[in-house]
Amino acid sequence: MAKGGIFVKIIDAHVHIYPAEFERDRDKIAAAEPWFDILTSSKIQKWGTAEQLIAAMDESGVESSFATSFAFRSQEMCRLANDYVLEAARRYPGRIRPLAVVSPLARGMEQEVARCAEQGAVGVGELFPDGQSFDLADRSQTWRLAECCRERSLFISFHTAEQAGHQYPGKGGYGADKAAKFCFNHPGVKVVFAHFGGGLWAYEAMPEMKLALANARYDTAAWPWLYGPSILDAIFAIGAGDKIMYGSDWPILNFSRFEKLLAGTRLSDEQKYAFLRGNAAKFLNSSDTEAK
Repeated sequence: MAKGGIFVKIIDAHVHIYPAEFERDRDKIAAAEPWFDILTSSKIQKWGTAEQLIAAMDESGVESSFATSFAFRSQEMCRLANDYVLEAARRYPGRIRPLAVVSPLARGMEQEVARCAEQGAVGVGELFPDGQSFDLADRSQTWRLAECCRERSLFISFHTAEQAGHQYPGKGGYGADKAAKFCFNHPGVKVVFAHFGGGLWAYEAMPEMKLALANARYDTAAWPWLYGPSILDAIFAIGAGDKIMYGSDWPILNFSRFEKLLAGTRLSDEQKYAFLRGNAAKFLNSSDTEAK
């Protein structure tokens, strides 16, 4: 799809899909899962199936998406979510790149990561420290997950949020400081911090932090509700432009909202290409042979 004078087959690094029964049984699930209750009772909540995602991708010129479902505290519920995402990836090979969800402190976490990796998962996440009751900054609570993913070359995606500004459902208490601590604790694990890493990207301007955050990447999920166009200019200006990936947070937002913001930036065509596709392709160590 032509965007700003270039042709880009977009990679969306952050989408959610849900089996129909999650919407149907929302109240029953929410009674046992407080974080699910908070997020799915929000006025911005939208439900989306794999089929609806593919239709939206076709409309927006998205070639492939990193797709996950919902990270529950219950490992059993995580498994149900994973079954749906993995099956969707089999039906739409190359278009849906599946991420697994696990409950980091629950029994059977390692076995579920292994199962999903064997079935084609490319990463784990988006995990919710607040909702799943684990401390992102506490190595004693994260090392099993980190090692399990490192051994299988899986990246991990965590929900993070800026610890300033307006409140919103599901914002949570994990921002730049705790995200950075995860990188200090687990330098060998590839990690994506959702929602601009809660501002962690800004510390890439510090030489010592750029080194410490070598394994970190950031996505732009929920950008239209958080920042103006200039944030992307700033990220590229400090030398972190190769670490930011387009992520929509579909189905609550679609590409058209991001397209308007991107048009307001001062990025070159090459930088827009990196943001919309190149960075995500390289992050997955995939071959990106599309002609620019």
